[in-house]
Amino acid sequence: NISLFHQKDIFAGTKKQRIESLQLAIDNQETKAIFFARGGYGSIQIIDDIDFTVFCKNPKWLVGFSDITTILTHVYQKYKIQSIHGPMPFNFQNTEMASLTQVFNILKGKLDGMSFPPHRLNNVGVVSGEVIGGNLSILCSLIGSRSFMDLNTDSILFIEDVDEYIYHIERMMYTLERSGVLKKIKGLIVGKMSNAKDNKIPFGKTAYQAISDIVEKYEYPVCFNVPIGHGESNYSIVVGAKIELEVTKNSAKIQYFQHDK
Repeated sequence: NISLFHQKDIFAGTKKQRIESLQLAIDNQETKAIFFARGGYGSIQIIDDIDFTVFCKNPKWLVGFSDITTILTHVYQKYKIQSIHGPMPFNFQNTEMASLTQVFNILKGKLDGMSFPPHRLNNVGVVSGEVIGGNLSILCSLIGSRSFMDLNTDSILFIEDVDEYIYHIERMMYTLERSGVLKKIKGLIVGKMSNAKDNKIPFGKTAYQAISDIVEKYEYPVCFNVPIGHGESNYSIVVGAKIELEVTKNSAKIQYFQHDK
């Protein structure tokens, strides 16, 4: 049976228990959405043992973020099924109501546009394309695997992370750069880099400055400090949806094309 309370070391049960729980959940024909209880680590251990045959015939919303990026990107890359990068029950008590309202609006079929304050590192522009992405650490760990998205010139990438050293963030951005990802995309949405840590000898840049220095040579729009990720504000992004990203000197806006799922 599905259980939230299995435990084996740091995991929610043994690998076998977690595979069985997720398989039961995605095969259930009555439910229309699955909220992953929390992130952490472990999705990479089980993703290749999940059979998505029934899920593809009867898709449902998968909702989560952080470590769940593995599952969300895998499902879109392999099967072109959209999912929701958004708050999870473990975080609900610390998540602001606007973010919770938004994720449930999406589940009801209402794709709200979002507007954010300007940031001094933003690069202005307007583009439309498929929005894909998630946790930066997880995305980098998936490069070269069958779960990593086929990013192309119609892709708008979003990233977020937590508890990383600034030099780790820069190194991961170089990973995306040197693997060709940042050159291919059409736009970049930079969410929260929460609790970014510095060394005893300062790195000399903020996390956002490190990211900006790597992508500033590209002409596509980039917006920083978008309330996505680990924080009280965690707005949802529909992975695989077509959006318009508009970055001006006064604001950054994300608008969904309503004919998408």
